[in-house]
Amino acid sequence: MSHLLRGASLFALAAFPASIAPAQTFDLDQITVYANQSDLPVSRTGTTVDVVDQDALDTAPQTRLSDYLSTLPGISVTSNGGLGTTTTLRMRGLPGYYVPVLINGIDVSDPSGPQTSFDWSNLVMGDISRVEVVKGSQSALYGSDAIGGIVAITTALAPDEPGTETTLRVEAGSNKTRRSNLSVGTATERAGLAFSIARATSDGFSSREGDGFTEADGYTGTQLSFDSYLDLTDSLRVGVTAYALDAKADYDTGPYGVVPESGLNETETRAIRAYSELDAGGITHSFDVTRYRITRDLSADGTTTRYDGERDSLTYKGTTTIDSTTLSFGADWTREGKNDADDRRVTGVFSEVLFAPRGDLDLSLSLRHDEDSDFGGHNSLRAALAWRPITDLTLRAVLSNGFRAPSLYELYDPTYGNPGMDAETSRNAELGVEKLFGYGASAQATLFYTEIDNLIDYNFTTNRYSQVPGTTVSKGLELSGRLPLTDRATLIGAFTYTDSRDRNDDPSARVPRYDLSLGVDARLTDKLRGMLNVKRIADVPDDYGPTSMDPDVPVKDYTLLSASVDYAVTDKVSAYLRIENLTDEQYQVIPGYQTSDRAAYFGVVATF
Repeated sequence: MSHLLRGASLFALAAFPASIAPAQTFDLDQITVYANQSDLPVSRTGTTVDVVDQDALDTAPQTRLSDYLSTLPGISVTSNGGLGTTTTLRMRGLPGYYVPVLINGIDVSDPSGPQTSFDWSNLVMGDISRVEVVKGSQSALYGSDAIGGIVAITTALAPDEPGTETTLRVEAGSNKTRRSNLSVGTATERAGLAFSIARATSDGFSSREGDGFTEADGYTGTQLSFDSYLDLTDSLRVGVTAYALDAKADYDTGPYGVVPESGLNETETRAIRAYSELDAGGITHSFDVTRYRITRDLSADGTTTRYDGERDSLTYKGTTTIDSTTLSFGADWTREGKNDADDRRVTGVFSEVLFAPRGDLDLSLSLRHDEDSDFGGHNSLRAALAWRPITDLTLRAVLSNGFRAPSLYELYDPTYGNPGMDAETSRNAELGVEKLFGYGASAQATLFYTEIDNLIDYNFTTNRYSQVPGTTVSKGLELSGRLPLTDRATLIGAFTYTDSRDRNDDPSARVPRYDLSLGVDARLTDKLRGMLNVKRIADVPDDYGPTSMDPDVPVKDYTLLSASVDYAVTDKVSAYLRIENLTDEQYQVIPGYQTSDRAAYFGVVATF
């Protein structure tokens, strides 16, 4: 490991820097919506949660949400090129198919792929107002796949107070990149409505490296979101939220070392959720129905292959509070299908008890049973504790289990599927401590351990997916915090040590052992704000997996420097500059695939 990493890691151990955005971290009154069945202050949940607000996203040096999230502890990201190329988010060393993604409460993980997972490549950052990252096994709340955790994204919302707010953003930068976003939100005493449209285009750069790989891989994406609610009475609210994405991305085809032809990946996503909330008889009843559809057309060499995925769900949940105990209970039903040929149904029942025996102690127990039409039932449990022995110190502990049902592709693909498989199972444990200091500093540390059995993997002997013996283990340490340097500057960052190993006890592909993010957020003047972030990735396994263009070439350690400045032209208009890869580092995260050179983006934001 380099001297830079040693020094920075020692600093991380001493100062516990947290993440690149001070607006997101360690507010005692901050509420988590997704860590439990009912809303709860972050300080009272035993689960490890990172909450990111819109200000943090708007002022960060990163231009892609996945890149921003990689500055949080426990999160790493790999991408095989620029905008629109396949991008995977890993949580605590576990691949993306162990991390469901929700947008406005709708599960948008794609059921049409080899594994059910979310591709972060097409997500346009402009209209996102909030992100929650809930770490550790969450199958007791969300069922299958949530072994690593979940990411919950909220798009534009109506203002909290009556009135209308409009935000317009335009941006231009390297590789002929253009981004724009228009968000309009309005609210009355009893209703709210928000609409947002975001668009991004880029000529990009060639995702493949080598002589002859000069053709740029372009991208065009348009994202729409809608949210509304209406209070019909003082005890009854109804609402509708929706999300849509249309994207086109070029990609390179052909074997490694051969000049490729250009392929086209076209994605169309539609998602809608309708809900109602009723307070009656001392119980808050919520009902919601969701529908999700995704179509992917991959065109190359004169041939187009279509992948269709769909998911429908119905959910009822009741919540009641009696003295120091909150009880949630409910049931849900989900139908999932792909390419009009495969279909399965899952019925789940769940309950959760939140109990505060004392003012300094919060206990929770979450239980869930899923009955799958393909392989039967599975029970999930999560027990969590948050104890505050003194006002500014919180100790956390979690024990949980989880499971991942085989995907529709793994079960039913006519060539590679195996309908006889069962679910993967997991066990998770974590211990955490968080300390707040009187001068605005904070520190947080979490030890985590996850093991997965009954693994599903491709069998090269039978040329089909099958259950294989062995256990995958991912364990490590997350450190985070913030340290004010002056009344105008704060040092912030995150450090993660991950020891992730596959069933053969080999290091897991694409998981860095050391992942460090350090940053400074400075209010240079009353109108000028600057941010600087350095990210260090070290000790990535040499064996990078079969999907690499050159799996035998190791990934070298690399350091990335990014910066941003924001200037308030007026109280309604601001201008900003973001620079990624400030030192023009030449690096790869996947062998054979290129990354961006130094890139700068200038933008203007107006609110009225």
